Amino acid sequence: MTELLVPDAVEAMCTDWNGRPTFAIVDLDALTSNVEALRAIVGPDVVLTSVVKGNGYGHGAVPVAKAALAAGANELAVATVDEAIQLRAAGIEEPVLVMGALGKVEVARAIANRLRLVVADASFAHHLAAEAKHLRWKDKISIHLKVDTGMRRFGASPESVVNVAKAIRSHDLLSLDGLMTHLSSADDPDPGSAWDQLAEFDRVVALLAQSGIEIADHHVANSAATLRFPEFHRNRVRSGVAGYGLRPDVGMILPDVFRPILTVHSRISRIIDLSPGDAVSYGRTYRSAKPERAGLIPIGYADGYARTFSSKAHMAVHGHRADVLGRVCMDQTVIRLPEDVEVNLGDRVTIVGNGTSATAGAP
Repeated sequence: MTELLVPDAVEAMCTDWNGRPTFAIVDLDALTSNVEALRAIVGPDVVLTSVVKGNGYGHGAVPVAKAALAAGANELAVATVDEAIQLRAAGIEEPVLVMGALGKVEVARAIANRLRLVVADASFAHHLAAEAKHLRWKDKISIHLKVDTGMRRFGASPESVVNVAKAIRSHDLLSLDGLMTHLSSADDPDPGSAWDQLAEFDRVVALLAQSGIEIADHHVANSAATLRFPEFHRNRVRSGVAGYGLRPDVGMILPDVFRPILTVHSRISRIIDLSPGDAVSYGRTYRSAKPERAGLIPIGYADGYARTFSSKAHMAVHGHRADVLGRVCMDQTVIRLPEDVEVNLGDRVTIVGNGTSATAGAP
């Protein structure tokens, strides 16, 4: 599929419906609008970190990073050193925070690319400082200390945070610039666990203060907390899915100003007349109960259209819902064509995104 092309250019490439006229459009104007909305929510004094890990959540890390920064994001965050280096290679000079754990073999590249690093144990802090000294590095390396307040993933235990902070501060080349945590359930209708994590975070802040360690920059809020809880904003927020116009959870409704930035389109490559009892696709998991028309769409699980969408997802044809029939194949999917609607070979189909009256997407 082709991404990050303007719609007219994509349409021009995909007029031959006998091939694979399946393409994605990433709307950077929509991304700009979403980031501007996030900026308005947090205000001018809170650092807005745009998370572009996972290739910008699959939308293209470099273009969305540049668009987010131009729209008002202050900094970027990724999961890995390789993701950060991709941004540096594209000429992005703004601060980039690597949120995931680093392997020791990655440290030299991380330092050389002036990345902000997350540390969660004292031994790694010592290794980081030793590597910097070995490289004869002169500038301070920005460190954010992560505490595990309930996610039970990457992070220092609350009991060890003071020792980790002291280890970081014992090295002249390491600068302890931030304290962070990650919320497990900020999108849950019951906000109790999120508030419990915030209370645990504040307890750690107090423990550090008792030991004479003050860290000015605190960040707790992910997209859900940014949208729901102003009290969680602190000095900085990390926005991921909301910037792409996606819900943190299917039960959480975004404000109307947010728009998904991705749509996926194709064309009908075959029209099939089904008789009662006809089975569709592998395993014969769908059988037609009455005469109906189906359309063949050139997209499948090899393209990222998940096999779990089989007989569950839907597309949109001329603004009408078109259910997926039977199993999604590796490179093709069958849909039910809407009744009483004229549909012709080569007509456009919306696979993901706004299909006017029938928004297409996953189940």
